[in-house]
Formats: sequence, structure tokens, C-alpha cells
Amino acid sequence: MTEDRNEDINIEENKKTNQNKKLELVGNIAFIIFMIIILSLIFITVQSKLTGQEPTLFNHRIYIVDSGSMSPTIKLDSMIIVKESQPSEISAGDVITYYGHNTSSRVTHRVMEVIDNGKSFTTRGDANESNDPLALEGEKLIGRVVFAIPAIGRVFRFLGTKVGMSLLITVAIAWIAIPKLLPKDSKENS
Repeated sequence: MTEDRNEDINIEENKKTNQNKKLELVGNIAFIIFMIIILSLIFITVQSKLTGQEPTLFNHRIYIVDSGSMSPTIKLDSMIIVKESQPSEISAGDVITYYGHNTSSRVTHRVMEVIDNGKSFTTRGDANESNDPLALEGEKLIGRVVFAIPAIGRVFRFLGTKVGMSLLITVAIAWIAIPKLLPKDSKENS
């Protein structure tokens, strides 16, 4: 009977050890993904500052949506990833980003009609009841929206402030320092 009990205890300990190893693996994978994202964003930001151009990575640009004209498809404060495209690659129904009245403004709307194989487009925001009043010239096209992450723009705007940047640096330092400061025994027992 004692052997059976010891065997049951060993099985339970092995299950806990396996669960801890799985949790540690998941945590490590999440950390690696987080670091890749952070390093990519840092690279994009530094590249943008050095070149004076918009942030670009592998022919994709990142923007934060500043209006609700594409709601509910793309909500205010979403981050969109735009693949740089040629006007001839765009079809009716695509969501595109283009230069507005001047090169400092960007607009993201849906293509309602392609005219002359992309020489111009008729566009409309999903939240709008009518098409945009002027046809969009093909040379103003930046690209097609390939991905949108809702609400993350709020996070990026916050991280762009002094308080946000300070918080990010503090969390990064704590993430690195706290495990090194904890005694190894407390790690093994938890």
C-alpha cells in the first residue's frame, strides 16, 4: 500500500513538473514573440527617423486610423498594415490607403470603382452613405490594407508620450531584472 501511495505521489509530482515546464515554454514563446514585435517596431521607428520617411518594413507600412469613416470594418484607433501596391493591382472592394489633399494626410477608404485600370478610383468610407466627391488619382495610392488590429492605436499613442515611454522602459527593465534578483529556490518551489 505504501508503494502504491508513493507511486501516486510520483505521478502527481511528474504531472506538476510537466505542467510547469509547459507553462514555462509558453511564457518563453510569448516573451520571444513580444521581443520580436518590440524590436521590429524599434527598427521601423529608427529607420523612419533616420530617413525622414514613413515607417516601412518589407514593403508594408503601418498607420493608426484617426477617423471613423471606415467603421465598422476598421474602427477608430485601429492599427492598419498597408501593403504598398501599384494602381493596376487594385480591385473594386479593396480597402486602400492613399495620400489626401496633401502628402501629409492619409486616407483609408474602400474602392467602389476602378477607372482605366487604376488611373483613378471612386472611393467611399464604409460609414459614409455616398462616394467621395472627387475621383482619386492612381498616383496618390499608397497601397492595400492587408491587416487591421482594433484599438491598438491607443496603446501606441500612449507609448508616444513621456509617461508611456517611461512605463515601457520600467516594465522592460523589471521583466529582465526581477527574475535575476529572485533566489533560485523560490523559482523552483513556485
